[in-house]
Amino acid sequence: MIFNEFSFLFLFLPIVLALFYIPVLKPIRQILLILASLIFYGIAGLEHLVVLIFDIAWVYGLTRLRRFPGNRILLSIAVIPPLLALGYYKYLGFILSNLGFSSHFLPDGGTEMAGLDFLWDIALPAGVSFFTFQAISYAIDCYRRQVDNPPSASEFTLFITFFPQLVAGPIVRYDQVSDALSRLKSYVPTSSSFFTAITYITGGMAMKVLIADGLSRSLAPLVAAPNNLDTINFVFLVFGYSFQIYFDFYGYSLIAIGLALLFGVRLPTNFIRPYSALNPQDFWRRWHVSLSYWIRDYLYKPLGGNTHYIRNILIIFAVCGLWHGAAWTFVIWGLYHAAMVITFKLSARWWNLFPRIFQIVLTFSLVSLGWLLFVFDFNGLSEIISLLGRGFSGVGIAQPSQDWMLMVIAVVVCWGLRLETIAENPPQTYLRSAGLALLCTLSFAGTLLFVGVSDSFIYFRF
Repeated sequence: MIFNEFSFLFLFLPIVLALFYIPVLKPIRQILLILASLIFYGIAGLEHLVVLIFDIAWVYGLTRLRRFPGNRILLSIAVIPPLLALGYYKYLGFILSNLGFSSHFLPDGGTEMAGLDFLWDIALPAGVSFFTFQAISYAIDCYRRQVDNPPSASEFTLFITFFPQLVAGPIVRYDQVSDALSRLKSYVPTSSSFFTAITYITGGMAMKVLIADGLSRSLAPLVAAPNNLDTINFVFLVFGYSFQIYFDFYGYSLIAIGLALLFGVRLPTNFIRPYSALNPQDFWRRWHVSLSYWIRDYLYKPLGGNTHYIRNILIIFAVCGLWHGAAWTFVIWGLYHAAMVITFKLSARWWNLFPRIFQIVLTFSLVSLGWLLFVFDFNGLSEIISLLGRGFSGVGIAQPSQDWMLMVIAVVVCWGLRLETIAENPPQTYLRSAGLALLCTLSFAGTLLFVGVSDSFIYFRF
């Protein structure tokens, strides 16, 4: 189930909200949300639901042991099975292929692998990277004695399964939501919290359905025939996809924050205007913030942090690339960002001399070029590089004016709209309240016109 479909908006969500706010059901709100979250996730398949439940039971059971804090052996036992499950579902085919296996033959090309075709057809559980990292972070925090008040079984289960953030984040730390989860029974919404939630949801839906999905349809002909691109097509492809993936993931994050607020839970911000970053290092303080901080706290610092800066930057960005997908293009994307961060670190004194606007444009352009590794495999990239060598002499693909109009809208919204400021500051006058309510209503109505043809969120596959 995904947020941008009618069954979620007009069936699942209204039922869950109605049950949550029935007075006599207040004592079991945690259980209600757990059941709702398991249904939300289980619709995709019972096997994947079993993986999720196993991870929860395994990590929680081990971390409740009195000997767990400070015990490296127990920590390893806690995190290895979830990592193995992640490896099986996400990386097994990639590993076997790189060892020389195919879906039919062994490396020597002679012996057929009868009955093992399924190893190349494993369905990836939605959000497996997200909930695995979330469970692992909790285990490490317990090991480090950073969990002051361990949760009950129901609180921990809800912490992992809470449907607004289950499949695409943010990657939440337990201490960020522990108070809200423990106070669910007594939560009473206010008019301002309701306004904030609806603003986030309608704004995020519009960004996803109207902008990101609109750009996806505009880019489809260009992605399908990279050998026919001319210079204008290439420019549209690079920056169009950059805006598409931004509004797709940013839109999801806004919807997740809004949905969680409806139930009294405040999720952490996952985007801080990343395309206004002044340099590659600054970009990673703004883009997918919860992943950046997870990698910093649970990988970069344990590796020694700045003590071995270049080595550690290369490692963490390679891991970041692999986290996004089981393909060498994702690894190269991670190393591309590592190279940009290292280059900035070595040249910061000169970089910072440039005018602010130049730094923003340069960073945005470099980041946008990197997204091509998300769009094409090596064959497609080789065609792009070949065209680049010929000065983009392709025949060109005609693009209607509405494609460019949508690009202009994306630019204006990206750098001109501050949705968080609007959402977090409810209007104090009736006239402004009515105006913003009308704007949210129109935005949501426009979104509904295209929900039927909306795509799944890009980060669902990570």
